[in-house]
Amino acid sequence: MNILKKWGLRTLSIKGITYLAILMVAEIILGRLVIGNSSVQFTFSFIIIAIIAKWYGPFWSVGIAIIVDFIGTMLSGQPYFIGFTLSAVLVVIIYSLAFYGKDKVSIWNVLVTTLIITIFINILLNSLWVSILAHTSFYYFLPVRIIKNLISFPIQTILLYWILNNKTIRHMKPKIFN
Repeated sequence: MNILKKWGLRTLSIKGITYLAILMVAEIILGRLVIGNSSVQFTFSFIIIAIIAKWYGPFWSVGIAIIVDFIGTMLSGQPYFIGFTLSAVLVVIIYSLAFYGKDKVSIWNVLVTTLIITIFINILLNSLWVSILAHTSFYYFLPVRIIKNLISFPIQTILLYWILNNKTIRHMKPKIFN
């Protein structure tokens, strides 16, 4: 595998672009179906983000993360904040490094990847962004966000492992890129 393909830097066919557009729309829709309130939210968009990272690699995934974050923010009516875009970019880079180019992913791979994202992005970085936007102390939202992530961590791990290793999902990639 040459260095360009390793980082997902390949030309996309019309079929590849079409699937990417469908996945982007699915991510935006799932991102709008929020469980929780403005300070603690849970969505299922992480599934689509992981699929995009696994199929398209870091290069395309970073661009898509920026576009989807911007569109999602505009649709929400909330002011745009670049911190959450940075979080989205870091998440797709982590997912890409963990899953891109692998047909099947191990439970340990998913567990460690989800743990890294949960601790460093969801709990620490996103709590910082929320505290900046809410003009409160970083520690104000931290306990609630830790509890939320303790609950969501096993759910995300199990769902990602099951979906990324799903036979139908695994067999779609060669149809898109070949």
